[in-house]
Amino acid sequence: MQPYRICAAALLRAFAEDRFIFGYSGHFGDDLSAQLLDLSDGIIAAMSGEKAQRKRLAFLLVEAYQNIIRHRAGLPDHIEHGEGRSFFTFRADPESQSMVAINGVYKHAVEDICRHLEAVRGLDHAELKSLSMRMLERQSESRGAGVGFIEMARRSGNDLGHMMRGLGPEHDLFALAVRCGVGHDHERILRDAATLHGTVVMNDILVFHAGVLTRNVSEVVAGIIGQAAPDQDTSLAVASYRRWVSLVLGSTPTVRSTFLLARTPLGLVMVKGFTDPGQAPDGGGEGPLVRGSEGSHDDQAAVEEEVFVDGDGADRVALFSALV
Repeated sequence: MQPYRICAAALLRAFAEDRFIFGYSGHFGDDLSAQLLDLSDGIIAAMSGEKAQRKRLAFLLVEAYQNIIRHRAGLPDHIEHGEGRSFFTFRADPESQSMVAINGVYKHAVEDICRHLEAVRGLDHAELKSLSMRMLERQSESRGAGVGFIEMARRSGNDLGHMMRGLGPEHDLFALAVRCGVGHDHERILRDAATLHGTVVMNDILVFHAGVLTRNVSEVVAGIIGQAAPDQDTSLAVASYRRWVSLVLGSTPTVRSTFLLARTPLGLVMVKGFTDPGQAPDGGGEGPLVRGSEGSHDDQAAVEEEVFVDGDGADRVALFSALV
């Protein structure tokens, strides 16, 4: 399980400047749209964001995610589960939020996609609204994507970023970046997302998050875990995650934590952890530790976990890994 522990610890360190980062590369269905609404609401509420900001971010999250659902190409299996894998990530801090949607597209669609993106570049709010009205009057299959890009640019208040990369003779990999506020530029956002995408593909990661967790956000994540892998029984993963959240938030609610769920030939593996500049739980060190249902009559979340401590001092992270 060492590669997964390395990934979980790296998430905390690489995105230490972000309050929260979330990534998803499990089953892509319409049901996740509603959960993304709740996720954005919980994250912005935790940062004391205004209602208008919460509504704007909710729209952008769902629209960016739906870009994957509506417009991704059918890929050969070896590409769909490899370098062409769909991926969605969201980063947030009080000053800025960003999201990136990555999916395969047909090469014959690339010209239209780039043309629509170029059409919104540099336009102000009024110009974008006018362009949206003109686009809605058109009768073409590509109209939907064009209107979506216009509305994302208008509501975010920023240009959109994108990247194309070849996936063979018939397909390209398309990455769309949306930014609210004055955070990192699109080049940095896309570069970080590409690194995360490579890590997700290499380790078959379904869901991850890192940063300051809240009860409301954790409940949304638990629901997402439950539908991330329809071919797997995720009930133990959900129960184990909820139990860990209760332990962490019950003792140190402002601690920075990390989590990932990945698929392996042996089943699902879950890694959970948190920054631990002091003493690690149960004396620290390495080795197996049974984290059953202590203090509870419900043992559905009982799994055998290995506990590892990575780093020293303020960089110290306590990690718990298990097959679920």
